[in-house]
Amino acid sequence: MHFAMSPDSLLHFYAAAAAVTAAFGLFSLYRHLVRRRRHNPGMEAPDGDSEERRPLAVTTVASSLLPPFMYNRLVRHSGKGDGAGSTECAVCLGAIRVGAMAKLLPACAHVYHVECIDLWLASHSTCPLCRRRVGDDRPAQDLACLSPA
Repeated sequence: MHFAMSPDSLLHFYAAAAAVTAAFGLFSLYRHLVRRRRHNPGMEAPDGDSEERRPLAVTTVASSLLPPFMYNRLVRHSGKGDGAGSTECAVCLGAIRVGAMAKLLPACAHVYHVECIDLWLASHSTCPLCRRRVGDDRPAQDLACLSPA
């Protein structure tokens, strides 16, 4: 059996196949970029805008007491660092790189991204790692045993 197609039909078939392939490729690229942006919140915006788009942080009394600063290698803190000028934020598990805005908890010297710790402190009053109360010198467990039952 011999199957014959006109040149116009063949051209339409190839055009449709190319369009479907291109659409699938663009959709796959879009999904990859969305996934990558979710895992790296500090990544540059896809439209070329260098302004970072981060969720709005809720300002609480505890978070307003902590001044934000630009992270650098000279900051003394008790977090894990990679030796290349960045440390890990325990809230988002992302790297706090040199030049990023961060906050340092004075009671325990743990450092976090500004947005991450502000969001955490909106519903907690303790450090995410060691549970020390923000602004206190004693761990939160010690304070719990002092309160009346």
